[in-house]
Amino acid sequence: MKDKLQSDSLSELANPTYSRVREKLREDILSGYFISGERLKIAELVERYKVSQMPIREALQQLQGEGLLIIEPNKGAHVRKVDRQFLESIYEIRQLIEVYLTVKCIENLKEKDLKSLNQIQKSYEAAASKEDYTTCLQLNRRFHSTIYELANNSEGLQILEKHWQLINTLRLTYGFGSRRTTEVIEEHRAILDALESRNPAAVEAAAAIHCVNAKADLLAQMSDKFK
Repeated sequence: MKDKLQSDSLSELANPTYSRVREKLREDILSGYFISGERLKIAELVERYKVSQMPIREALQQLQGEGLLIIEPNKGAHVRKVDRQFLESIYEIRQLIEVYLTVKCIENLKEKDLKSLNQIQKSYEAAASKEDYTTCLQLNRRFHSTIYELANNSEGLQILEKHWQLINTLRLTYGFGSRRTTEVIEEHRAILDALESRNPAAVEAAAAIHCVNAKADLLAQMSDKFK
């Protein structure tokens, strides 16, 4: 499954925008090309990614915000260690916010929203049946973002958005367990059923299980990295 998730080559950087540099730099950090503690030198990054200094500096600032880099005055940027504790901390915070926003969205949930969520879910299941995991990740994010936006809590949503791409890049790098996409389908359906019933307790339980299982599966896929 991992082979299907490998990202494209440096040729994708033909369009020298900071977002493309950011994506490739994030990938290089999480894949281990740049190791924990390594200092990132602007000149070397300019040479590697074939862009000017400006998009490099913007990408470094963005990845500092995600927690992947530490930037110190007069010392520049160095790679933060992505270990089990780092990821567990991210998922613990995300679970608290995700569950809260999923329950909160009930207050504003309309039939048209449920129809939209069910359509996204059908698209997810179609992508999963084709083992199109990149599309699965995109649709999973769309599914949850649609729910969270209904909660009308921009601060909570901002915190979740901060680490979405980090988690997706880890998934593209390390893959999924053999049953994870099947489990996601079941867990999404459980969330939808609970939302349709407008049952806060059921929504809370379904959303919490989804978060716990997502964390467990990613940590399992990365277990060799943590040894």
